[in-house]
Amino acid sequence: MNKDAEMKQSSWDLQTSPNKPWRKVLYEKQPYPDNYTDEKMFLRDLKKNIDIKEITFLEAVAGASLLLQEFCNVVAFVLIYFYILYEWIDPFVILVSMGISTVLGFIYYRFFLSNSVENRIGSDLRTLITFIVFGRLFSPVFHTLTDTISTDTIYTMTFVMMLVHLIFFDYGVGAAIVSSSLSVSAVVFCSICLASRLSSANNAFILITTAVVMFVLFPVLRTEMNNPNSFKVLFLLLNTYFLYHVSIFATILFLLVVILICIIFPLLYVHYQKYKENIYGPWDEAIVDDADSIICNSNSIFQHSADDLR
Repeated sequence: MNKDAEMKQSSWDLQTSPNKPWRKVLYEKQPYPDNYTDEKMFLRDLKKNIDIKEITFLEAVAGASLLLQEFCNVVAFVLIYFYILYEWIDPFVILVSMGISTVLGFIYYRFFLSNSVENRIGSDLRTLITFIVFGRLFSPVFHTLTDTISTDTIYTMTFVMMLVHLIFFDYGVGAAIVSSSLSVSAVVFCSICLASRLSSANNAFILITTAVVMFVLFPVLRTEMNNPNSFKVLFLLLNTYFLYHVSIFATILFLLVVILICIIFPLLYVHYQKYKENIYGPWDEAIVDDADSIICNSNSIFQHSADDLR
């Protein structure tokens, strides 16, 4: 069937092409079938890799450091859980540390990074009081919510949900896979699951508070500060130090993952980006510009022209 169709198409081309060339128009009646396409004209509009910027190794490392920061954040949270679980540290110390960090971060964010200080402080205080009241009230519920589930299942679900958090976390890239709500929900689910393994409802409240500070408030501050490298280095050193006191094997595994994220992945990306091909052609869907943006651009051009005339 395919050969017959090709022969029919070629014979049609021989009959009609010398008389009248095919044109890519819809409003004109032409001696060609409706599905006819001139191969030369079809491939003439083929374009590849329009506006493609090659990423250098340092740029790739800088992008991978965002993943490293959140990975260190996850490791730090898991470390805090085990330190509370085995009573290697007083949970009250964790609570005070998180409270001081939150207050300092809030002051810096509201008075140095935000423009609406007076209008937002009241709302922030209401949110804080609501979280403390409801968090304390529901801590016994959270502490016993997954108590009947085995510890192995809890740890497996925690591992999977932490992977979900890392995959869907907003790293500042406008990708379709990004979902901040799903990422935060996965962390809250992990904290509730792990809270049931602790010895008291008070410890469960401290762990959930730690999760909120580390995965809800801290990313906002980091983003407003343009993700400074000082946070990444600090978390990397702290995680290495506290992991070393827990397990040497875990420390080695953590450092191997860090090397994989910061060196191996950027090298692979830089090496294989030359094989990337984005193909553009007449088969692509039409892209309609936003009317509001067109009006804004026109107004700005008109304003500049008026300023020049003055």
